[in-house]
Amino acid sequence: MAVRSEREKSKMQEKYQAILTHMLKEEDNKYCVDCDTKSPRWASWNIGVFICIRCAGFHRNLGVHISRVKSVNLDSWTAEQIA
Repeated sequence: MAVRSEREKSKMQEKYQAILTHMLKEEDNKYCVDCDTKSPRWASWNIGVFICIRCAGFHRNLGVHISRVKSVNLDSWTAEQIA
């Protein structure tokens, strides 16, 4: 049972990663929303924007009550965070 659950989690992460990759290909998402750096790899998922690593640091300093930051590639995502 645990193996199946892990397999399902892995499939969902692949699905979420594909969605994020597709979203990053959209013209409006090709640049950091805060500073216009090309190819952002971080996101503030509660605000719904992609940001560069430098701006991700600023967002983290704002606190999670304002901005919740995750790496597009390094972190695991949930359906709620992708929506």
